[in-house]
Amino acid sequence: MLRAAALLLAALAPLAAQDVWLGDSLARLGFANPTPARPGEERLARAKGSPALVEAARDSDTILVDGIRVSLNAPLGLRPMRLPTGPAVPRLTVSRGDYDKTLAPLLWSAPPEARRPRRILIDPGHGGKDPGKQSKELRMDEKYLTLDTARRLAALLRDAGFEVHLTREKDVFVELEDRAKRAAAVKADLFVSLHYNAAAAPSASGIETYCLTPAGQFSTNDPSNRGATAALPGNRHDALNVRAAYQVQRALVTRLEARDRGVRRARFSMLKDLSCPGLLVEGGFMSNRSEMLRLSQESHRQRIAAAIAEGIAAYAGALPR
Repeated sequence: MLRAAALLLAALAPLAAQDVWLGDSLARLGFANPTPARPGEERLARAKGSPALVEAARDSDTILVDGIRVSLNAPLGLRPMRLPTGPAVPRLTVSRGDYDKTLAPLLWSAPPEARRPRRILIDPGHGGKDPGKQSKELRMDEKYLTLDTARRLAALLRDAGFEVHLTREKDVFVELEDRAKRAAAVKADLFVSLHYNAAAAPSASGIETYCLTPAGQFSTNDPSNRGATAALPGNRHDALNVRAAYQVQRALVTRLEARDRGVRRARFSMLKDLSCPGLLVEGGFMSNRSEMLRLSQESHRQRIAAAIAEGIAAYAGALPR
């Protein structure tokens, strides 16, 4: 035991205080820590527990967790790990913030105070005077797609035994701050906001799921606003926010065989002040013609709803009753 501790201290010595060795940090969570076959690329697995596989590469600001892309606050580094005996070995480093706020919540057990959600608030994006993104070719607004998907998701979750509420049940406008207030009013255990994406490049495609950016970290959706790092009320749920977003993204990508744009972080207005864990889904690109054609089909929106319901069930199933 003392020798192992000495080796770990020796390995950590060259690092700055804000970095940790990726392999050693994940070893504490049950992952094997083999010497990499190629410097700058590490693949760490564990026999028990889910997720079970982490893949990482030098200079990347994302990491693969069971094949699903998860954004990091800082790129992974590569530094020589010096032990008391033998030559130095190049090993990956991860920022302490990314370990604490992303890897540990995803790969370790849930916080002891966490409880399985029973009451879910679904938030169909936009509505009323706010159409959201629009497809002129198909004459379809995002506000219609989100409401239709929300109704389908609500039915599936109710069949699964959840109590479900919606921030809007028809084509009306709801202020962004009122959506978070609604979560507190109904005493929701989980908030799920539904949106569809658009981009200037028509080739952009895929699905991404957002959770609130942890305090002190940068948002992945707004590179120009990198100075906004203050803590927000919703940050008290950081550990559960990322767990919920990951499970929903994993189910969507797996079931729809969609391009994985990853679990991302943003300080969206409806997430900032939540009284419960929350996430926001971007279920496909309305600016991509082939994706928009699929989104216009009821059967595809049903598949999206079913995948989100599956992800919520996986998130809930991993928490204490």
